[in-house]
Amino acid sequence: MTNDYNPGAALVDTYRQMRRRGMMLVALALIAGLLLVALSPGRRAPLPIPQIDNKLGVHLLLDDGRNHWLPEIWPEHMRYAAQAVGEWGFVTQLVRADDLDPAKWQIFMDLCAELKLTPILRLATVFDRQNRWWEAPPRDPNNSYQTAARKYADFVKALRWPTDMHYITVGNEPNHGNEWGGKPDPEAYARFLIDVADALHAADPAARVLNAGFDPYTPHTGSQPFIDGQYYMDSESFMDGMVAAYRDVFTVIDAWASHAYPPNLAAPPWEQTYQIDRINDATNPRHAEPPAGINNRGVNGYEWELWKLSTYGIGALPVFITETGWRHAESANPDAIDKGENLPDAATTAIYFDLALNGNNGRYADMPEAGWTPWLNDARVVAVTPFALNGLPAEWGHTNWLVLDTSGAVLDTYPMFGLLLNMSRSS
Repeated sequence: MTNDYNPGAALVDTYRQMRRRGMMLVALALIAGLLLVALSPGRRAPLPIPQIDNKLGVHLLLDDGRNHWLPEIWPEHMRYAAQAVGEWGFVTQLVRADDLDPAKWQIFMDLCAELKLTPILRLATVFDRQNRWWEAPPRDPNNSYQTAARKYADFVKALRWPTDMHYITVGNEPNHGNEWGGKPDPEAYARFLIDVADALHAADPAARVLNAGFDPYTPHTGSQPFIDGQYYMDSESFMDGMVAAYRDVFTVIDAWASHAYPPNLAAPPWEQTYQIDRINDATNPRHAEPPAGINNRGVNGYEWELWKLSTYGIGALPVFITETGWRHAESANPDAIDKGENLPDAATTAIYFDLALNGNNGRYADMPEAGWTPWLNDARVVAVTPFALNGLPAEWGHTNWLVLDTSGAVLDTYPMFGLLLNMSRSS
């Protein structure tokens, strides 16, 4: 017997070895893909939100994270809120991570039940008074936020809610450095949102989870800090960064929180723009231009946010405008730190708010009829909670709807309050 070399057999054998190696590579690729899926939230449909008749609301500042009113003051402030927003109108309220006391916040929930108000809880971290920023939440050794998420979920579950749906927004403007330990981190916030949303949904079937509203006016400062020493990102770059880290991150929420402020907190509702600011060395290789007519800055800025979500394959989500509004020239405290140049007077801000809600329809002859979509006519909008009813006058004197003294006693109201009061009474 001879051992003659057969080139055809050798070729077949080589081919078989290559196929085996190829199948191993395919198997390894499949395993890697499964691992990536395991680390991603996976696509899920948002939980349903019922049709809501009353969209009116207001953002409360019983506690703003730095200052707070004693619970003894809460009933008076919340009675004013109930008068303004009407039956089962919305009230948004911040709760800090170091204040997750169900007994304390049950007072708030019981007042909502008594006054027929629909609460929206905004889960916050802890304000660092030395650095003047909100701390980033603590990460677990495995780089998740499951421990922090479990604490939030246990708190939410322990409350007796006055409504069937439990609306919760996770964080606030994380594209600001001062909302995330001095420097925004889209990957970290995406992981935080995933973990908190998963924990809330598991603990409370009635939970309806919203993202943190982004600030559409924030520039991208790149590798250099802003003039205040902190870093910032524009909302598009931040959202793109979230999706780059966890492609299905926005499938964990049930509704969209938007901060649809007018330019400079002073412009009329018809002044809307599309603009993204990048300074220093900031870039965004994933940037995409929206269709003409879609603006990211103004009272309908959520249109751009919904369009941006659509580029990730996310269908239209119900919109909760958890912050919006105008600052006014008047203030109970003339030295309030929220003062600004060329602020309209309170009577004008009430007119702007009326227009943003209802449109013009010939009621203000010297003002435009078009240039914005009135919130109450926009089927995408579920709730509008302007910022804010009752902050500490030294900080929020030009923002407040109530005229307050330093103890929190109500001295008077501004015209924006009267506008909502008349609307709620006539509805």
